[in-house]
Amino acid sequence: MPDIVEQGIVLAISLIFLFSYLIIMAILFHINNPDNDSVLKGFYFYVISMTTVGFGDITLIDHTYLALIRVLFVFCIGLVMVSLVFNAIRELAAAYQRRLVEVSQRIAMKTLAVAKQHRLKKLQ
Repeated sequence: MPDIVEQGIVLAISLIFLFSYLIIMAILFHINNPDNDSVLKGFYFYVISMTTVGFGDITLIDHTYLALIRVLFVFCIGLVMVSLVFNAIRELAAAYQRRLVEVSQRIAMKTLAVAKQHRLKKLQ
């Protein structure tokens, strides 16, 4: 059970870091691109960019080296964070599977013990 709790905590922290990063980047996107009406569009832009879908409906207006560095930063750090979240989900699922195997083995052992006692009673 502690393994499941630890993996759940890792997943929660990973999600907090990912969403904090996305919110900060969305605010920076809104500040540098005043044509966009809301921070929500910046959030949408970075989620779409980080997942490498890239629809092209929202683009950066700024064509400086700083914008290029920011986009590369989004890809490098963002993809690492997304993969961190997916890995935490995978580890949590593996912990649940291990726990399920332990419980099913305990149930099987108890069932065998009860069946053995029942057979012994029949023989007496």
